[in-house]
Amino acid sequence: MTTDGDTDRARQPEEHVRLRTPEQPSVLPDWMLDPPPPRRTLGVRLAEAVAALPGAGRIRRRWWIWQRRERLSQRYPNAVKIMAVLVSFAVILLLVLSVHALYGLA
Repeated sequence: MTTDGDTDRARQPEEHVRLRTPEQPSVLPDWMLDPPPPRRTLGVRLAEAVAALPGAGRIRRRWWIWQRRERLSQRYPNAVKIMAVLVSFAVILLLVLSVHALYGLA
């Protein structure tokens, strides 16, 4: 049964789906069927020049590794939150004590 309720038009399992092949050759022009290679832009030329430098591949791979790293805040979110609270407490305490010392000098 099909979705529109017509049972006569349902495809039988033994029927094969045939792809429609064109009878005539394409009417597209040759430049569309076999396009010329793209022009090398300034960006492509610069990228090829930089890639040809010695050590560029190693630097690129290290950059990719750095980009895919998993940060500590992702691996240990609760531990990082606790450490952030402790660090902020220490910074605030240092600021308060420094203000207290400055007022004590006067």
